This record gives sequence, structure tokens and C-alpha cells, in this order.
Amino acid sequence: MEKYSPEWWAYTGSLPVGSRQFYRFGKMWPPRPRPTEPQQTFMQQYHSAHFWPTPYNEMDRNYINTIQEAQIAKGWKNATTLYDYHFNPETHELTKSGREHLLWIMQSAVSHRRAAYVQASTEKYINEQRLTNVNNYVNELAGPASSLAVMLDVTSPMSRPAVEVENYQRVWLENMESPHIPYSLEGSGGE
Repeated sequence: MEKYSPEWWAYTGSLPVGSRQFYRFGKMWPPRPRPTEPQQTFMQQYHSAHFWPTPYNEMDRNYINTIQEAQIAKGWKNATTLYDYHFNPETHELTKSGREHLLWIMQSAVSHRRAAYVQASTEKYINEQRLTNVNNYVNELAGPASSLAVMLDVTSPMSRPAVEVENYQRVWLENMESPHIPYSLEGSGGE
């Protein structure tokens, strides 16, 4: 690159801000990690000192927005997934809670994220039955012109179904002993 050419200015302007780490007397100075590229010009150092966060705010904002968008997409995918407990274990048809959840997906999910995911099983015929049942219910509700995509997803639920939690709670309450406070009249020390 020719010095002071537009490419050279662009290159030196893209170098990191701050002091550089250098090798002297068998040691790296300063001992903490620092950039090792050439130092920026005085003009670029002046710009960085006076307008420091401005060029980096946009990069930081884009990085955070990328991570946030990935988390939002994963959350919507989790919210629009029909798990094993949404299906009858024998017939693989949607249960009442599964039908209500699918209706919620069709009515309330954001339009650009409106899709139904079905938790994949290890058995191919179960996956086919579940997908067929979900598609049939979607067609029953919205007609064959429905644009709801139904796809398999290899996942597992992040929580337990409400019926299972209720059963654990019921067993815990049934086996709980009634409170017992020991009481004795002897040696109360009332005098």
C-alpha cells in the first residue's frame, strides 16, 4: 500500500485504538494483552480520543442484536412446538391441550414466525401420524388454504407438562405430616 493513499488511510483507521504491546529485553511490554499492529497516525489517535465510542457503538449494537435475534427465534420456536405431551400416547392425535396450543399458534403467533413444530420421535411412523394429525386439524380450522407450516423438530421440552407437576404436588401434599409442636406443662419455669 502506498503511504497516504485512500487504502492506507482506511487500513490505519481500522487499526485498534490505544497503546501497543512490544517486545523488549526478553519480555512483552506491557504484560497484559494489547494490540501489536502499527500505531495509528496522530490524526486518527486524536479522532479516537474525541469521538471514542462512536465508531464502535454500531459494531457493538449489531453484535448484541444478532445474539438477541437468535434468542428470540429460539424462544418462538420453543413456544410454537407441540411436544410429546400434546399428543395421545396411543393414537398420536392431538389432546385438548395440544389443540388449544395449535389454535394459539394460529391466532397469536407473530406472522413472520407463524409455524408449528412437532417434537420428533425416534419412530418414523409416529412422526408421520403426528404430522398428519396436526395438518388435518389445521385444515379443519382454517381450510386447505392455510399457510401454517408444520415441521418436525428434534428437541425436548424445557419443562414438565402440567399434569405431571400436579401429580407430584398431589403426592407431596398427601404424604405431608400435620404440624406437631411439642408441648409440656412440666418445668415451664413460671416462678
